Amino acid sequence: MVGSSGDGYGGNGGSVVRYALFRTPAIPIYNDDGTYTDLPQYPQFFGDGYNPVALAANTDNKEKLFRVFGNLYGEYKIIKGLKFKSDIGLDVIITEDKRFDENYGTNLRINSPSVLTETNITNTNIVWDNTLNYIKTFGGVHNFSFLLGTEAISSNIITQAASDRNFPDQISNLRFLGNGLNVMARTATEGQQQWALFSLFANVNYNYDSRYLFSFNVRRDGSSRFGENNRYANFYSGSAGWNIANEKWFQDILPAFSTLKIRTSFGQLGNQDIGNYPWASLVGRDYNYVFGDQPASNQGYTIKTRGNENVKWESSTQFDAGLDIGILQNRLTMSLDYFIKTTTDMLIPIPLPLIGGSATTPFVNAGSVQNTGIELEFNYRNNQHKFKYNFVGNFATLNNKVLSLDNGAPVPGGRIDNGIYATLTEVGHPIGSFYLYQMEGIFQNDADIFKHAYQGNYIRPGDVKFKDQNGDGVIDEKDRTFLGSAIPTFTYGLTTNLQYGNFDFSVFFQGSYGNKEYLQVNQDIEGFYRAFNVTQRVYDERWHGEGTSNTMPRVSWLGSTNNKTPSSRFLEDASYLRMKNIQLGYTFSSRLMQGAHIKSLRIYVSAQNLLTFTKYTGLDPEMHISDNVKNETTQGDMTAGIDWGTYPSAKSYFFGINLNF
Repeated sequence: MVGSSGDGYGGNGGSVVRYALFRTPAIPIYNDDGTYTDLPQYPQFFGDGYNPVALAANTDNKEKLFRVFGNLYGEYKIIKGLKFKSDIGLDVIITEDKRFDENYGTNLRINSPSVLTETNITNTNIVWDNTLNYIKTFGGVHNFSFLLGTEAISSNIITQAASDRNFPDQISNLRFLGNGLNVMARTATEGQQQWALFSLFANVNYNYDSRYLFSFNVRRDGSSRFGENNRYANFYSGSAGWNIANEKWFQDILPAFSTLKIRTSFGQLGNQDIGNYPWASLVGRDYNYVFGDQPASNQGYTIKTRGNENVKWESSTQFDAGLDIGILQNRLTMSLDYFIKTTTDMLIPIPLPLIGGSATTPFVNAGSVQNTGIELEFNYRNNQHKFKYNFVGNFATLNNKVLSLDNGAPVPGGRIDNGIYATLTEVGHPIGSFYLYQMEGIFQNDADIFKHAYQGNYIRPGDVKFKDQNGDGVIDEKDRTFLGSAIPTFTYGLTTNLQYGNFDFSVFFQGSYGNKEYLQVNQDIEGFYRAFNVTQRVYDERWHGEGTSNTMPRVSWLGSTNNKTPSSRFLEDASYLRMKNIQLGYTFSSRLMQGAHIKSLRIYVSAQNLLTFTKYTGLDPEMHISDNVKNETTQGDMTAGIDWGTYPSAKSYFFGINLNF
């Protein structure tokens, strides 16, 4: 298992794809003695990126997963219509991870020293539900049901890890690193985390003659992830519907309608997915400290995780209005929904100033966000002829907007370099909006530079021209602007199922429109970050004289400071349409199977991700997050849509047999 995207910042290793893009063709894969070539003779000219072939060959990370799950339940009928049910479930997941980072490369540069690490994680989850359910019909038309219940969830996670470093048969003469720590020592650690959730809930349903429908729910949730003063919260939901097609007067007027229902609903949900101990500050060891002006001989303890005792449940409230239609005996059905979802008391990690130390940032309830949109689904089927067919389509829009933030302060996210971020979450804009300089074109001559807003002393013809957003005549941080987000304007899909005789065929298309992706990997290779490889379009579209290009700057190390500035130059439209699945099958006649005691036999061939239509120049427009955000998972959507060189979705081909005895 190797890193699929990112530069290794997330802890899973760099992406082989990323370093394949970096590696210049002038560097051989192997040295004359058969070892892998790491640093070339002149890295200042040919780059210092890792050898992607060596990276893939020397990354040995194997993970095994074992899982056992099941449940037992008992049900007792107390009286007619009243039942008690108790259900207990167990889910045990054991993960074994063995990783060997072997030393290789020039001057012990990579994985120095070599490290073997084994980690075992046992995650035991127990869920216990108890419900009391009562169902009653009065007068043949009043249908009533009542549910009262409890749910208890307990999770226990035990982690055991051991490592050995600097194997003598590989680096026998290296015993110390630059910081003086003995790297020969073997280490073993064990840790345990626990969390629990307890809920009380009730549900009441009533419908009159299947025409007028009402439902109400209430639940009280308590989570160990919050402090004692904020552990519990109440959440409510309800719905109402009118099945107009069941009205006698409607059937007389419009008999073609087999279904016509209008409905509305209101509901609340809580979110407690913020780790196990966010309310507590945790102390860790192995931190340096001083007495006076001298460093202490021993390392000490300090706060490594800063908690917040006031953190509480995040709450999402959604209003929905919908319409269901069915005609031609439900051969054609459609559902249309409009929703407004508002999330309040958002759980956000607010960055601390550097003077606050290296402790991880605490969670706070720091804002609210709103999502609005429509969802449309239709289904048309015809099974009344030898040629049967079915079409299923869906379409959904989403408008995301931040309503408030703690103290109104915007939150940066989406790291693209050390201390440099590509997104900003600010009131009035979508979460994780790209906040960049806007490229206007390429400076064509000295007069063009003179007339434009001041960008710096070393701007030359052929450099990228940025838009002066505030009109103050100077290009600076104030000229960054919002340029879209990774959230699509709308998504859509279409599934077609066909059957003729014993043959069946299906195809599924999926797509999105309006989502943006920031090609960080192009910022590094097309921006001349270091002496890496360049793309073909750098050569084809580069500026090499007045009027030659208005899209790609001059090839210049001196101009790279300006030209690699995070801007719309590296931001692309990632809208796409993809054939996600296509399948062709044949079912043999049951008469042929009688002698073999086989009820049915079907063979099929299928393919996944066979075709993709997009203008995105990266490898996969469907990518959303990278391995890099493993260190930023608490930022969620604020880090989405940044392409570090993502391994694309693979094309897969299958041949299968379905047998029923």
